[in-house]
Amino acid sequence: MAKANPNKPLIDWLRDKGYTPEEVQKILARLAAYDHKILSDAVFDSIGADGKTLEEIIREVMQDA
Repeated sequence: MAKANPNKPLIDWLRDKGYTPEEVQKILARLAAYDHKILSDAVFDSIGADGKTLEEIIREVMQDA
């Protein structure tokens, strides 16, 4: 069974606005990069906010590996 594309509403909206398929792909790529940066920034902003240090998080990851 094919997975639904979570970007479909955005793709449809961009197409309705007259963007070409190539422009839609460029926009989606830029938004994905922006999303990645925001997520990365949020992770580092939260370090220490919950009482954990980066070293503690790394230790947890390594224990789970």
